[in-house]
Amino acid sequence: MFREIFEESGFEVYESRESFIEYVQTEQQKRAEDRRIAVGELTERMRDRYWRVEETGDAERTQFFISMLEATVNPIISRFDDNSNEKT
Repeated sequence: MFREIFEESGFEVYESRESFIEYVQTEQQKRAEDRRIAVGELTERMRDRYWRVEETGDAERTQFFISMLEATVNPIISRFDDNSNEKT
């Protein structure tokens, strides 16, 4: 119907066919993506919480937050350091 309306008005109608390549993830790739998303969400939650504490204007509380974060995260980072021969 639309084709006829356009042709009657003097427009040319071009048809084309396209093929789409759909990327299908393997189960392993899906799990890896889920882990990356989980880490991103944790990072975002931590950043949001930091800014809430920072915006209170209480420098002592903000420093305490940072100290607690470092005390918690540094051992995790050390455990998974590239130089570590330990497998978890």
